[in-house]
Amino acid sequence: MAGDTVHSEFHRDKMVSNLIQAQDHLREYQCPECIDKHLLSSVAYMEEELSTNQNANPELLALAERVREIRRRIQEMNDVKMANSQKRLGSIV
Repeated sequence: MAGDTVHSEFHRDKMVSNLIQAQDHLREYQCPECIDKHLLSSVAYMEEELSTNQNANPELLALAERVREIRRRIQEMNDVKMANSQKRLGSIV
């Protein structure tokens, strides 16, 4: 049982750390690649916790899906920005 607790703390710390780093990139650095990486890492730690700890909080599954949805929305916004930038460049050239 103690092993599960330590394992859970490791995953929790990694999940939270990656979400905080994603938030920092959203607020300050505006780096789409880093935001995507941190959100993806956070989901991976949630999934790993669920698959390796039989006592894991099942609500992690819902949280992982919510983070995936946030990631999809950010990717869609970045795709729109990229398409608009390419249109502007095309009209200049």
